[in-house]
Amino acid sequence: MAYINWSPAYDTGIPEIDYEHHRLVELLNRIHELIAERAERREIADSLADFHTLAAAHFALEEKIMRDQKYRGFEERRAMHYRLLEQVREIMDSYETGSCRTGKGLPATLREWLSEAMDIDTKLFAEINEANLRRWGLNRR
Repeated sequence: MAYINWSPAYDTGIPEIDYEHHRLVELLNRIHELIAERAERREIADSLADFHTLAAAHFALEEKIMRDQKYRGFEERRAMHYRLLEQVREIMDSYETGSCRTGKGLPATLREWLSEAMDIDTKLFAEINEANLRRWGLNRR
């Protein structure tokens, strides 16, 4: 069973952003499977590191865009990003140190935060005009 199900509502219409969203969902689903399968702790930690790396880069681009756009919810959104990354880091650390509870799965908060973040992205990118998208090397389909 998937940890998080993809919804077409998460599509922004911007291929680069949508690709990263799909990849984040795929990674969380894979990590959830690895935990359920009681995979090697190192494999789980490495997959969490991959998720963390992609999420951090994705969030950095979003935050740049939000700052440039003078997005009203910027500070709140950035705090959400930090909470998500911190929680992933804590889970990753627990697998690296062996203090994890194997088989327990990923906390529901990761799913909730990622779903909420992708929903906000859809609204954020809908408000950005083509000229500004091109400034950041993005375009709509």
